[in-house]
Amino acid sequence: MTAPADLIFDYPNLLRLDGRHVLVLGGGLGIGHEASVAAAAVGANVSVVDTDAERAKRVADEVGGLPLVGDVTRREDVERIVADAVARYGPLHGLADIVGISDFATIADSGDEVFDRGIARNLRHVYLAIQIGSAAMSGGGSIAVVGSIAGMRSAPKHAVYGAAKAAVSNLAASAAVELGPAGVRVNVVAPGQTYTPRIAQRHPEPDYYEKAALPVPLGRVGAPGDIASALLFFLSDLSQWITGQTLVVDGGTSRNYPYPI
Repeated sequence: MTAPADLIFDYPNLLRLDGRHVLVLGGGLGIGHEASVAAAAVGANVSVVDTDAERAKRVADEVGGLPLVGDVTRREDVERIVADAVARYGPLHGLADIVGISDFATIADSGDEVFDRGIARNLRHVYLAIQIGSAAMSGGGSIAVVGSIAGMRSAPKHAVYGAAKAAVSNLAASAAVELGPAGVRVNVVAPGQTYTPRIAQRHPEPDYYEKAALPVPLGRVGAPGDIASALLFFLSDLSQWITGQTLVVDGGTSRNYPYPI
């Protein structure tokens, strides 16, 4: 074993992913699109997964990667996706899971179907991605999952979503301990309010983002690239001694307690 004092850190090259294979789940839009672009920009071969074939192909064409289509909440789809990706580019070195969506419902208004859908959309695919994706990594790798600050603090009409995202962080921490001896790292990026196509569609009002930025110490809502940057950090060897962690990327929002003035 190399003594820590003997390790030499070549920082620019630690960021590079030249020749490595990165699988991006939910890569067709927003954060997933940016994560695909980011990985390709530092040399990775990128397999882009989306439920929509046109979105997957558009992003894959942009990054020179492989488009794949499937429902990542289904085991058979994840197994097929991983097998097809490995057949093209070889074993996985990195996996980014961006999939997730909230129903925006109170507990009182959430029937069993809302709960089941929330768990599938925000937790089940993470379990499948970690289990199946890690088995396709030879000699180690990195799994980076998008969680949410809703999993760390309360938010209106986010009970099921927040519970699932909290479980994502716990699942990742447990997986990091189990998979560490195999050289597989597992981490979570927890975004705050981020300007994605889905959020833009939900809030078309022109002053929404000015209002949403008011509690953000850094003065703006997040961009998809802000979250992709954190995912890239976890996918790269710059984070080679970090695993089982949840990194909050929210412009400081979760540290800004609203005391009355």
